[in-house]
Amino acid sequence: MSQQDPALAQLENQLAALSRRRFLRTGLVLGTTAATAMTFPVRALADDALPIGIRHLSLLEFKVFDRMRTIFLPTQRFEKLPSTTTVPVMENLDRMVGRLNADTRFLLSLGSRTLEYTTLYKLRRFSSLNDEQALKQARAWQSGLSFQGGLVVSMKTLLGVAYWRDPRTWEALDYDGPVSAKWGIRRLGNLPLPIDTELDLNV
Repeated sequence: MSQQDPALAQLENQLAALSRRRFLRTGLVLGTTAATAMTFPVRALADDALPIGIRHLSLLEFKVFDRMRTIFLPTQRFEKLPSTTTVPVMENLDRMVGRLNADTRFLLSLGSRTLEYTTLYKLRRFSSLNDEQALKQARAWQSGLSFQGGLVVSMKTLLGVAYWRDPRTWEALDYDGPVSAKWGIRRLGNLPLPIDTELDLNV
């Protein structure tokens, strides 16, 4: 199904490229920082329940993406933009994640865990950092190792699509929707464009 959605196909290609750059090996090495959680107070790592309606994200993934939502979609700075809770960004994102292929889904999960636990040396998980700290950490990752930067870009891609694809954001942009819907143009999926023939070129 994701192959019919250009945004998800782009995300799958991004994470597939990271896999070819030894994403798994690097991610697993960095992910071992989670072992320090054994010396971390258990109550500080206690998790809440997932919100109703979230079916595909794990609780850890939800918390990481929700933290990213607040720092990369700062809609409060702009009067006309609906908030990222008025627009159900996390619910929209959850549905998209449910459509990813198995390999991409695994890489996204691994990356989320690595990002969440990479700040444990500060006795804090990424999702518990304040806005300034979380933004600083995310920017450090974006300019860090190839897999770190690629992961942050991929997560921002998902969040951006989950927000801007929602029709409630269009009014602020003076955008009234895709012309394909208004004009009744049938979607062709990934069919190749027709090849110009010599006859066509002579017309």
